[in-house]
Parts: sequence; structure tokens; C-alpha cells
Amino acid sequence: MEPTDGILLDVLQEWSDRWSHTALVSALAGGRPLSSALGADALDGLADEVLDGLLVPRGAATAARQLLAEGRFDLVDLMIDGGRLPLEDARQLKSDLTDARLGAAGRATRALHLLARRAEQLDLARSWHDVDGMAHDSLVELATTDESAFAELLAGWETQAREAERLRGDELRAELERSRGGEPPDRAARDLLEECLTAGEFRLARVLVRSDRAQFRADAGPSGLARLPRPVQLRRYALQDVLEWYQNGELRSAELHGWLPAYEDTAGRRLTDALAALVSAGADRPPEPSSVRELVEALHECVGTAEPVVECEALVDGVVSRLYCTVDHRLPPLGLFGRAGVALWVAPSTAEPPEQLASTPFIWLVPEWEGETLSAEGCGALYADDLLRLAAPTPQGSVPPAAERQLTLLRAVAPGLGVSGLLDAGRSGSGRGLELAGRGKAALQLSWFFDLLGLQPDSVTVEAVLYETGGHSLALRELLQALCDHPGSRLSGRDLRARLEAVREGMDWRRRAARRVQEQLPGVNAGLALHTALWLHSGGGRGEFEVGELSDVLADLAGSGGVPPLAELAEGVGPLVALGIMERRNGRLTLAPNGLPELLARGSGRPSEEIVADLLRQAREQADAVLAQVVISLNQLTVDTVDHYNANLQRKLSEINTGMVEEEDRERRLTLNEEYLRVSEQLRQVGSLMSAAKEAPRRLSLAEVIVEQTCGAHLGSGGRDRYDVTGAEHLSIKANPWLLGQVFWNLFDNSRKAIDATAAKHGFVEVTVTAWTAVDGKPWCVILVADSGDGMAQGVASRLNQGECVSTRNGSGQGIRLARALTQLYEGRLRVLPDPSPELLGAQVRIELPLISASAVE
Repeated sequence: MEPTDGILLDVLQEWSDRWSHTALVSALAGGRPLSSALGADALDGLADEVLDGLLVPRGAATAARQLLAEGRFDLVDLMIDGGRLPLEDARQLKSDLTDARLGAAGRATRALHLLARRAEQLDLARSWHDVDGMAHDSLVELATTDESAFAELLAGWETQAREAERLRGDELRAELERSRGGEPPDRAARDLLEECLTAGEFRLARVLVRSDRAQFRADAGPSGLARLPRPVQLRRYALQDVLEWYQNGELRSAELHGWLPAYEDTAGRRLTDALAALVSAGADRPPEPSSVRELVEALHECVGTAEPVVECEALVDGVVSRLYCTVDHRLPPLGLFGRAGVALWVAPSTAEPPEQLASTPFIWLVPEWEGETLSAEGCGALYADDLLRLAAPTPQGSVPPAAERQLTLLRAVAPGLGVSGLLDAGRSGSGRGLELAGRGKAALQLSWFFDLLGLQPDSVTVEAVLYETGGHSLALRELLQALCDHPGSRLSGRDLRARLEAVREGMDWRRRAARRVQEQLPGVNAGLALHTALWLHSGGGRGEFEVGELSDVLADLAGSGGVPPLAELAEGVGPLVALGIMERRNGRLTLAPNGLPELLARGSGRPSEEIVADLLRQAREQADAVLAQVVISLNQLTVDTVDHYNANLQRKLSEINTGMVEEEDRERRLTLNEEYLRVSEQLRQVGSLMSAAKEAPRRLSLAEVIVEQTCGAHLGSGGRDRYDVTGAEHLSIKANPWLLGQVFWNLFDNSRKAIDATAAKHGFVEVTVTAWTAVDGKPWCVILVADSGDGMAQGVASRLNQGECVSTRNGSGQGIRLARALTQLYEGRLRVLPDPSPELLGAQVRIELPLISASAVE
């Protein structure tokens, strides 16, 4: 210790006010040299600090509170623990210190969260404090010990964040200029980009820059129709007096002038007259249905609805009716007042609505001044003030158009209906809700939704809501419910943005939205495709991928258990594209460039690989069940096919035997005898056919299967029929050779019978095969079998296609049925064409079968 330091420390240790000066607390408490504790700069000003303490005496409690305000919580701890403070001051200060630490921890957590969110918006892998290796818990602990030191660190990271955001903003501005192909971007696009950058919505800005989003005209949305001014405060007068003045045209108060409907405004005058008649009847008894009918008809006339018949049902305390609005393209797509209308309850505010209205949105027309908030849920209140506002002229004294009056009516009742009333209006007894779906119109419709609730958010807030949900109607509903449905509160447009920031971090609405969206997925394959893509995207940051890559990833996730045979990701991709969760780009797939994939990932509540494992388990259970059913069906189909084959052979032998007896030509009898021996040999082999039919499917040459059956059919016809096969070369199919052969055996057998019916000496059968590729990239083929037989009677093809067995030409009627069943066994389709073959003039059968590519591994 330096001599001067020792002398100074000794003097200060004996100084009675030594704990009253914040610059000395840490050094005095630790007993360390002042030069090392305070630093050289502090030592230079130490004399001034001491002199200031002598001139302006302060107590230790005052110094402690100053340290508390500066965020030096560790020094306040030293003063409390060292017994330097009066007992009462120490107790109070300890309580204040606890509160201050909690506040500092909360502020630190929010600040770190904000940094992380800003890094996420910039698509940075880690936030700035993560890059510096600062653990979150350590930083929060620092904030609760020395908040000023934490603030200094935070200021440095804030500078880095602003610089990163500035660079990204410049990149996006430049990309916007390039994205228009040399044409300068319109001002609306530039303004929206700048609003996004100012709000820190960099992901949203990137999507808007890279998309060709259709902008709706300014006059197409809420700003296109003026808001009718609110009448002057009339409630200082009795409502009946005001209505009498309106009727008589004698207004005692100058402030009422200008609100009287013009003489040419018959709708406005009719509305005030009907309201006056209803009010003059008194509130001590239920309104008369005739008075209510007149009021509702006048209201319809004001809003331009041509509804000649108004139903009114008198109940105990009021009248139930319906309110309709005419569809207008300038107004929001709200079907609430559509063909079914919305229920209307006309009664004073003291009359509870009937139970029949409790389960559906309705309007409560109260013929009095605005009173207390109605307690009924999903109820839009319509008071006398609102009716007078509809009847009032514009500030220029002109008659308001019906569309403006209708919009004013909507704006009056919508806040009471709330989010559920507006979006779920399609329940029993009312029209559709507000339509939020639809590409290109989502922003416009959402702006109407906010407007009807009395909110006026900026365009970035509207776009951010659409980004978070991907514009999906189910996800939108959940976010809007969390954002806007708060009974008793009316968020301003300024507050809505802050509210959105808080709601975005919530998990409840995300879980509900994810569950509702995934409930729309048709089966396990779509879920597997979705979560495999989410895992691939989050793990490897893959922006684009192919179905084959997803299948490889799924195989890795499945592990030793393997992928069930029914788990086909290609089948699951189509529904995901249709729902807007995935997109196709240049033959490849990508997740939608919005917040919907993240919503589904976070809202699921579990890592994607766990969800994939559960879906694989479900797929295995389904595959086992399907396989068991397939085995049963295949066994029955095999038995039916062999029995049918056997019956045909028996019939064939009988025909040959009869022919041998009746045939007089010796050479012809020899030929029939050879045929008899051949068929007999086939009949002896029937017992082994069951084993052949149960062999596992394998790769086959389609041409070889068809040609083998044509050769047998040619011999069976005694060489009389000609069979031409084209287009089947180099095509492969996976099947059991005997069962697939039976498809063509049955068709050729039917052709032979049809040819015999023509009495022609020779017959012709053409088999034409055409390969094609389906939308999902899978190879298929179409096989057209046409013959020169006598064709089919009208209506027979339709009956066969419906699965009916039609017995013709001494047959059993089972041939087409079995051929179709065998085709379906291999995921194919068989259809008997109603029109005859244009060349051979006989019957035509069309078969579609899936192929396996030449490069596929067997």
C-alpha cells in the first residue's frame, strides 16, 4: 500500500460520514488500497468528493438509495450487511432492493429476448450476446448485481444490432429495385418496405420484396367509404322530445340543426318516424310487432335492402325479427346479413334476450339512449343514437348513399359481436362469417375485419398477422381471437402493434392453430411429409428439397424399424401444397416463405423427429391392419380366380367333347383331340395354381405377360384369331405373373366368345399399350383391349362398370369382375368402354396400371 493511500485510508476509516459517499463505499468496505479500488482517475477527484461531503452532509441511507438508483445492488448489499444503516432504513431498503432486483431481472430478460428476436428476424444463427459467449443466466445475474455494467454491455450489442439491421435494410432496398426487371417499384411498395424495416419486420420485408403480391386499391378497402359523422350529444334531452322535434321540424336547440333528414330523404325520415312511433308507445310494455315491422322495414330501406316481407314474432318482453343487407362489392365480404339474415331482438335494455338467440350472433336494437354494456355474448348493440346517425345527412347536407349507411350499421354492431361473432357467424340461424381466406385478398379482408372492430392498424401490422399465419383461415382465426377478443377493452390502432408483439410469443394460440391446421391433413402421409420437411429445414437449413430427399430423411428417422409400406410421402405432398404449407418451385419443393411452417413446428410442442416417430407407429399399425385385410381378400380372390379358371376349362372340355362326337371330318376330329389333351393337361395342373397364385409379386416384363396369354388364346381358338400387341416393349410392372396373366386371360376369353357370336371365320384382337407419367412423377400405362366381336348391348358396359355380373354367351359373368379385382390388387383401374372399337367394331376395355421405372431397384 502506498504511504499516501494508507494515510488517506486511515483518515477516511475514522471519518464519521465515511458511508455517506457512494464513490467510497466499495473501497472502504473492502479495506483495499484506494488506488486499486477506485482507480487513478477517482483518486484525483477524491478530495473534491470529501470536500463536497463536508459542505453538504448526507446520511448513509441517502447514499444507499443513490446507489440503488444507479443499479449498484452489490454495494447496497454491502451497506446493509455491514450494519452501516439505521434498522428501519435497512429494512425498507432491503425490501426496495428485492423489488429492484426483480425489475432488473425482468428488464434484462426482455432486453436479451429482444436481441434474440432481432437476430432471428435477420436469420442469424445466434444473437450477439451468444456470439460473445455470454450465458443468459449469467447476464441476468449481472443485471441484478450491477445493472449499470449490464447496461454498458447491452449498449455495445445494441450498436452491433443496429449496424446489422442497417446493412440488411440496404440489401432489401437494392433487391426491391432489381426485382421489378428494370422498372422502378411503385411508391406503395417502397413505403411498405420502409415501414417493415422501421418496425424490425425483416422476414416480412423479404417475403414482400420477393413476392408479386397484388396491391388492392385504396378505395377498395375501408378508406374507400367515408365514415358518417357522429351526431351531436343529444342525450341531454329526452329521446321522445328529440324525436318529436324531428317529426314537427321545430328544433328548440341550434345544435340539432343540420341533423334533420332532408325532405327528399324519404328513407331517413321514415326511419325517424318509425323510431318515434316505437318510443312513444312507452318502455313499460313490450313493443307492438306492427311498430317493430315498420322500424325494420325503414332500416332496410336506409341500407338499400329490398326485403319486402319482414317476419316479426312477439315474445314476453320484446320482438324477434331479422335484419338483411344487400351484398355490395365495396363492402366487406361479410355474409352475416346474407340470405338467412341476422337475428334481431327489439326490446329495451332491461329486457333479457330469449334463449333461442343465445347460441348465435344477433343484434339487440334498443329504442333508447345508449345505456350500460350489454352482457349477452356475441351481441351487437344498436341504440337510438345509431339509428339517428343513419338518418342524419352528410356534413354537406346531402343524403348519404345506402352503402355508407350499411357500413355505418356494420361498424356500429361489429364491436359487440366480437371476433367469434364475426368469424363464426355461420352457425345455425345466421349467415356466413367474415371470409378471411383467398389469395390476393387476404390483406384487404383483414383490413375490413380490423375496421369493423373499430381498430385502424398500420399496414405492417396487417401484413405481420398474415405472415405469422400464412394467411391460413384457421390459424388466422386463432391469432385474431388472441389479439382482439378482450371483453371490456378497446385497443387503439397504436396499441394493437404492441399487443401483437406480446401475442406472437404466446404458445396457447399457436398450439390451437397447429392442432386445427393439422386436423385438416388427410391421413398419416401428409403429416409425415410435413414434419420430415420441418425437421430437414430446421436441422440443415434446407430451403428446397425433393420428395426423394424427404424419403431418405424419413428412412433415417425410422431407423431399424424401417418405413411402413403405406408411408408414401409423395401422396402427402399434394395436400400440403393445396393448404399453402408447401410450394413447388421449378420441380422442387419448399416450405411456404411465411410463418406458418414455424407455427406448426412450435405449436406442435414437440421436436419433429418425435412426431415423425409417432406417425410412423400409426403408419405401421395401419399397414398391419391393411395387410391382414389384403391377405384375406387375396386368398378369396385367388380361390375365386382358380375356380373360375377351372370352370372355364371344364366348359372348354365339354365343348370339345361335343364337337368330337358331332364332327364328321377326320382331320378336324384329330385337331379337336389334340385340343382336348392340351386342356386336360391344364386341368390336371389346377391343383398347383393355388401355390403359383400366392407367390410374392416380382418385377415382370409387361410385354411377356401379355404375349404369353395371346399365344394361349391363339391356340385356344384353333389358330383362327389374330392378336396384335403394340407399345408394351421395355415396360416393367411388379406383380404375381399368374394373377396378372389372368386379367388378360379373362378378357381374351370374352373376346373369343364375342367373335364366335359373329359367325366370322377369323377374329382379331388388338392390345395397345401407352405409357404416361402422372402429376406426381410416377410412371403409368394405359392398356386398350379391343376385339372384332359382336360388341355389347346398350347399358351393359355401365352395368359391368358398376360391378354387376352380367352373364352372356353361356358365360358365368365373373370374368370382368375378377379382371377388375385383380387390376385393383395392383392399384390399377379397369373400365369397359360403352362405345365400340372404331376399327374392329367390337368391345373395348381400358386398363390403367402403375409401372416401375427401368432404373428402379427391385
